[in-house]
Amino acid sequence: MENATKNKVDPIHYEAARFVTFYVALIDGLSPALTATIALTPFILAIAGLISTSNAYIISLALSLITLFALGIYLGKVAKENGWIYGIAMLTVGAFTALIIFLIQLFAHF
Repeated sequence: MENATKNKVDPIHYEAARFVTFYVALIDGLSPALTATIALTPFILAIAGLISTSNAYIISLALSLITLFALGIYLGKVAKENGWIYGIAMLTVGAFTALIIFLIQLFAHF
């Protein structure tokens, strides 16, 4: 920024750039951690003996799909488009990705 402005950076812009950098790094770090925590919570409950492992798989899948749909709705709102369409698109891509991973894992043993 200093090179682009020939070392004449307004202190407000400098502080704003520092804040935005920290904010973006925080969001980029916390969002995957939060998403993983949501998907892993049923398995933690299964380890604690509160639910069965088979139920943990089903609940984790449902929570992951709900999270994807919510992310799609959010992205639709940010893009000022139909959030439901974005949500369904995210669900479709997520389900297709899970299917591909399942098939690769199934046929990797041959």
